Amino acid sequence: MTIVPVKRNFVVLRLATLLFGLLAAYRTATFGQKEPERFWLAGRYDGNRVVVYFDAVKFEGTMSSNARKIANPVAGAFFNPVELPAGYIARFQKTPSAEQFAIGDRYDLLLGNGTIATIKLSTLVGCETDEGVGNDSFIGALGTVEKGDALVFTKDYYAIRRHREPQSDGTKPKTTAEYLKYAGLRDQPIRFDIETRIAEIFNLRMKMEATDAERRVAGNVSPAFKVQPFQVADGSLRYYVRAEWKSGKEPKGTPSYLLAAWMTPRPTLHILAVEKRTSPYDGIESGLPDLRNVVDLGDGRTGIIIDIMGLDSTELRLAEYRDGANIKDMRVMQSIGTGE
Repeated sequence: MTIVPVKRNFVVLRLATLLFGLLAAYRTATFGQKEPERFWLAGRYDGNRVVVYFDAVKFEGTMSSNARKIANPVAGAFFNPVELPAGYIARFQKTPSAEQFAIGDRYDLLLGNGTIATIKLSTLVGCETDEGVGNDSFIGALGTVEKGDALVFTKDYYAIRRHREPQSDGTKPKTTAEYLKYAGLRDQPIRFDIETRIAEIFNLRMKMEATDAERRVAGNVSPAFKVQPFQVADGSLRYYVRAEWKSGKEPKGTPSYLLAAWMTPRPTLHILAVEKRTSPYDGIESGLPDLRNVVDLGDGRTGIIIDIMGLDSTELRLAEYRDGANIKDMRVMQSIGTGE
């Protein structure tokens, strides 16, 4: 007579059932996860069009025979795009992560201060960089704004997301109170007492962080600085400040010391995070990250568009702003650039 180990078989069956249940739950949770919303950089191409690069690619020398030359964009940092046929673009849209864009598709253009314009893709484009040294090339499109004057008085640098139908009767705040609900750059003048206090704070910071040689020169001059007020998505005010100390005796006219900082006026004016010199060339405009625009990403998120010049590199970056973080620690949503 054969004795069947009932208890052991029962335990094995229970373990198998439990394992299957865990696997099913994992698969349900994984497939049920909502894909994170994607954002891309865009720049003014001309009066009513923008250029956007959706994906980084490697052309590997195959682009030239397929390209048709077009004019360069108004906004810098978007290189020299050329028109490409849809069949050629499709070669690079076969991976799951590639954006499936085509002529006629609609996207939302985030202009800043809560203002959104709808664009329709009208021309497929690409840009080839020096891939031989490790750079990426890019594919994207030109998009035409559906409301022809939407780009008037804007900052030339924007963010783009997939189109959403508006939840209200418009996509532009109507009153000052409504504007104050959204992240964006502010064109308001800076009070003299605030400028004075910024200069004092920056001088103290310079003396803490500069080398002895830098302090000997910079300590004898007052900083020249540029203040950009902006608002984050919770409605509170911030400043991005770039400063240079320049006596006029430096080699080739370069400043003795450069410093940038993110600041808040609450509860008292103080530095949240510091940005250091990124390039040995020139001063405020090229030697420190340049804040091009601030956009509202929705859901309480603030996007910043930063232009960064390096020793032998350029980069335009869309990042999610965070108090207390400098640019290298902010979450990057897209970056377009080249280096050597």
